[in-house]
Amino acid sequence: MIDFLLKYNTNAPRYTSYPPANLFHAAESKAQVERIWRDSNVLKPQNVSFYFHIPFCKKRCLFCGCTAELLPGKQDELVRYFNALFAEMDEKLPWIDASRPVTQVHFGGGTPSAVPYSFLEKILNKLRERFTFAPHAEIAIECNPSLIDEPRLRELAQMGFNRVSYGIQDFDPQVLKNVGRDPSILPVKELLTLSRELNFTGINLDLIYGLPSQTEAAFYKSVELAAEAHPDRIALFSYAHVPWVKKAQKALEKFPLPTPHEKLGFFLEARDMFKKAGFVDVGMDHFCDPKDSLSIALSEGLLHRNFQGYCTRATTGEVYAFGSSAISQLDNAYSQNIHESRKYVELQEAHQMTEIRCEEISYEERIIRDAIEHLMCNRKLKVLEEEKRVLGAGWDRLLALEDDKLLVKKSDFEVEATELGTLVIRYLAMQLDPLMQKVQREGVFSKTI
Repeated sequence: MIDFLLKYNTNAPRYTSYPPANLFHAAESKAQVERIWRDSNVLKPQNVSFYFHIPFCKKRCLFCGCTAELLPGKQDELVRYFNALFAEMDEKLPWIDASRPVTQVHFGGGTPSAVPYSFLEKILNKLRERFTFAPHAEIAIECNPSLIDEPRLRELAQMGFNRVSYGIQDFDPQVLKNVGRDPSILPVKELLTLSRELNFTGINLDLIYGLPSQTEAAFYKSVELAAEAHPDRIALFSYAHVPWVKKAQKALEKFPLPTPHEKLGFFLEARDMFKKAGFVDVGMDHFCDPKDSLSIALSEGLLHRNFQGYCTRATTGEVYAFGSSAISQLDNAYSQNIHESRKYVELQEAHQMTEIRCEEISYEERIIRDAIEHLMCNRKLKVLEEEKRVLGAGWDRLLALEDDKLLVKKSDFEVEATELGTLVIRYLAMQLDPLMQKVQREGVFSKTI
């Protein structure tokens, strides 16, 4: 099976957005961004999601591909960043209709748990002053478990956080040392027990397969330990070795890297192990408890995905994002702030536009976006006559994959991915994308497997 699947191991977007973020056009002006945000108030969904990018880490993990940087050596530089973020909130929050319910707040990075929590609390308080949080609102944070002990986790819970993701990455101390990652302060089972006692739900563990020096036996032991800990969710991410983009990864080339064949074998075996342990495979790379909201959403065809990951239609909102590199994901457009935190601060302090990209979405692009998202999340797609017309040759390319046993054609308007097809779902989605017939993909997008 591995050799068969590797035929579809080509370069393609991850489709957290459509068009893909690296194809967004340059932002024109503050007026353009304000118009887009204000216009989004009458669009769907009416729920509001917020994302705050905290780019700082206490140390640099050599494998990391995130937009992150080391904590400033001086406290006043950190204060400047958060003052700039607060100023951005003060400027832009009035553009959002305050009667809309907040259903999701997400802090990502970087390492949000690495900064003084008073900064995070002030962000939440500014939101609560203006908006009403829905009863089921999800307030989530990405945490490095090497920085989380019981008092700090209790402090997060007291501030209102109710969902947490722990970047375990691997349970093998030697692999962690090789890639520059510190292990969890608390034993992982103890960390999850404490999280549940504090009423966190949707508790996630991140694991990475294909890390330099990661052996087959050690990786499967990590999978076994993750399953035994039984979080609500496990995200199993593929290590992307791109030293021409992430210079720190050059230091890892002294360690052996698995071949594509070996790497896919890692994933398939881990997938089987998680499923045998009772987890449901969700999306491309998640495994969830059957009672978790993501598993339920998948069974109901209501799974959704944005830049922050998989979510449900109940918590999904238009995403309004703040901080360096943050991407707002609205029904009518995307906008992205400048990547470098220092430049972001300087622009905000000078009352200049912090956005570097702004992509307004056409009628046709919305149809393509929604089709790609539904296929990738729910592994099936049913279109109307008008949607089929817009998809055009893309729909024909998708249907042709029935010959490869990657999908089943239910009708001229409906398809469903097979078990094999779910393993290369990005390849299926790419068939619907007319841009991928025109642009350079090699060296621009990661491999589908």
